[in-house]
Amino acid sequence: MKNKTLRNDLIILGVLVVLIGGFFLFKPQQQGAKIIIKRNDQIEGYYSLDENQIINIDDENKIQIKDHAAFMIKATCPDHLCIKQGKINKKGATIVCLPHHLVVEVIEGNEGKEDGKVY
Repeated sequence: MKNKTLRNDLIILGVLVVLIGGFFLFKPQQQGAKIIIKRNDQIEGYYSLDENQIINIDDENKIQIKDHAAFMIKATCPDHLCIKQGKINKKGATIVCLPHHLVVEVIEGNEGKEDGKVY
């Protein structure tokens, strides 16, 4: 009788460990709500990932937001690594174009609020 109870307790403990471990391992990453575009450490703008649009940064670079993800669709840099980086939509994900000194980063929705202060 004692062995049966111990075995049942171990089974229940094992199931709990698997469930708790699965919760932490398969927890989805938080999706961002906006992208921030920076060029030469200057903010070019904030754009919502909820609105499908094409953003012309200049004659050389274009970013598209579609289906809650942002990706570079045009760049005149020689290696086109920024285009090859693909879609971003998780908080902290970035697209970087070094020749054009351009950084596109996914942020939370409240990070882009302007407070009227100049830094």
